[in-house]
Amino acid sequence: MIDFEWYRSFIHVYQQRSVSAAARVRFLTQPAISQHIAALEAEVGESLFIRAPREMIPTDKGKEIYTQVIGLIDRLEEISLEAKHQAGADLTRPLLKFGGPVEYVSKRVIPNLPMEAAQFIATFGLADSLTERLVNRELDFIISTKRSRESGVQYIPIETEHFVIVAPASVDEPVGDLNEWLDQQSWLSFGLELPIIRRYYQTHFGQRPTFRPDLILPNMEAILSGIKAGHGISVLPSYFIEEAVKLGQVRVVAPERSATNVIYLAYRTESRHDPMIQKLVDALKSE
Repeated sequence: MIDFEWYRSFIHVYQQRSVSAAARVRFLTQPAISQHIAALEAEVGESLFIRAPREMIPTDKGKEIYTQVIGLIDRLEEISLEAKHQAGADLTRPLLKFGGPVEYVSKRVIPNLPMEAAQFIATFGLADSLTERLVNRELDFIISTKRSRESGVQYIPIETEHFVIVAPASVDEPVGDLNEWLDQQSWLSFGLELPIIRRYYQTHFGQRPTFRPDLILPNMEAILSGIKAGHGISVLPSYFIEEAVKLGQVRVVAPERSATNVIYLAYRTESRHDPMIQKLVDALKSE
């Protein structure tokens, strides 16, 4: 009799193209995954993969079986998770741990968390370290500014950030060539390598900026305070400056121009059928 777990292991090896990666996703040993694949191949009577040195390459039979069973396996896992959530509906809400960049989480995530569905513990950090903690099961999901190549992690885009030039309210609209005008200004930045500013320049001028920042500060809140104080200009996400613009504390220079970056909600592949993931996406996704 064919074991359901054989098919689950087969699906993960097919998607990851690796026994070791599938083992990490399923939290099983590599020998256990290999045994599942061997047992399924014995039952089918054909090889499902070609064992290359660094990759498991699906055979035609493997491709055929994957196409036939993926929808069924997904639906069975969905039913299982739905039943689990319904059974626990009257119990305490699940506790979910997540991480993300402090400014985005503070401005965009916290106000929209579905508090009726779960309890949350937040932590702040950079994308690479948060991804590592997600893979290590220290976090249940993360908000990430980039996609990593880490196996076993899936990404759903929830918003596109728009970065704009932000200047003190007293600064006049530039006249003439924008690139030349920007090069003449005092700049605030997160670092000497000009993160974010560099992306804006490459997007609109096809080159890297050549100036040195006059003031380096560690986060967006500090940079915005510096702009309000008249210390210079910088590039910040439009969502972060909305209130300051409304209050007349800062202004956007060349508002028709922006640089963009996609924000993702990332989770472990094993959680892809968890109804809570879709609830989070619905709550956090920008229209």
